[in-house]
Amino acid sequence: MTGDNRASMRKWISRIIVTTFLALIILNLPAICEGHDGHNHESPSYKYSKEANEIYSNEHQHQHQHHHHDDDHVQHDHKHSYLTQANTLHRDHSNIILRAVGSTLIISAAPFFILFFVPLDNTKQRESLLKILLSFASGGLLGDAFLHLIPHAMIPHSHECSESHSHSHSHSHHDESGLHKHDISVGLCILLGMTVFLMVEKAVRIVKGDHSHSHVHPDSQDKKDNLLEKKKEKKEEKKNSDKTVSKAHKTPESEIKIAGYLNLVADFLHNFTDGLAIGASYMAGNSIGYVTTFTILLHEIPHEIGDFAILIQSGYSKRKAMMLQLTTAIGALLGTFVSLLADGMGDFATRWILPFTAGGFIYIATVSVIPELLTATKLWQSIMEISALLFGVYMMVLIADYE
Repeated sequence: MTGDNRASMRKWISRIIVTTFLALIILNLPAICEGHDGHNHESPSYKYSKEANEIYSNEHQHQHQHHHHDDDHVQHDHKHSYLTQANTLHRDHSNIILRAVGSTLIISAAPFFILFFVPLDNTKQRESLLKILLSFASGGLLGDAFLHLIPHAMIPHSHECSESHSHSHSHSHHDESGLHKHDISVGLCILLGMTVFLMVEKAVRIVKGDHSHSHVHPDSQDKKDNLLEKKKEKKEEKKNSDKTVSKAHKTPESEIKIAGYLNLVADFLHNFTDGLAIGASYMAGNSIGYVTTFTILLHEIPHEIGDFAILIQSGYSKRKAMMLQLTTAIGALLGTFVSLLADGMGDFATRWILPFTAGGFIYIATVSVIPELLTATKLWQSIMEISALLFGVYMMVLIADYE
């Protein structure tokens, strides 16, 4: 091997050694760096993230401590103002009671004072006017029953069913069956009211009949009949004329008084429901209470005039009829207090009392009042009576539309 070949070989060997040494240094560089930073095993990104998290944690803890401190202040303020809020609610409830009772007195007193200006009594001269007002009363009773009481008794049930119907198909079937049952219950309450009023009238007639017979002995009754038979021939014409007049212008006292009693009972129940409505409306808000009071007042004025005519027809004097009408205001006051003090009473009244009262109104109008209009009258008088009946119904239509 020549000298040039040896020199080139040495040169390549030296290059390989240097290259290998540099490669070993490069490959061992991470280990050298790790050994230099052995006390810190966290990457820089994790280090900064940890520091940021520690800062946030410290700030969060600091804010949480302040939050608890603020909660302590809020609880302290809440305890501090609890008595003040309780006193305010007590004053508000007292104001609601005063407004509700005042409105009830207004709807009871206003129709009463109007009765002073109604030229009505139970004399023959006022008979035509009395029948016209009786027609107006029957129309008002029927209109009130069919346009006011019965619809109000059915509205809450249909509303509940419509709300449940929007949830699911299965609920709709349940609510439809519930609506059907509620409709039946309302109708049954109406029939129950009519039946109860019929039973009361029958019971009063039986009691009055037994009472009259219990004071008449058979022997004295026979003697009285013999005396009447002896005098019959002499005063036959006079007695026939008297009987004709009495049949045309007079009704037996037992029959007359029952109609008045039944009307007072129905009016008392009706005023009770009005009181419930006033109390509930003021619990909802003053504006609602004012509107309800005005609506009931419009409803009560024609209704009181019709009831007044029924009492006059029942044999009461004008003064006594007015006083009896005023006593029915107790029902309105009672209903107001019950509505303000007893929760859920409004639903009970809507479901049971309203249809029961409607049944009583229907019975009074069709059994006690309208038969009094079937006596022989002239054509013009009949037209006036029918017009008054329709006008009474129309008044209830206007009030129902306003409501």
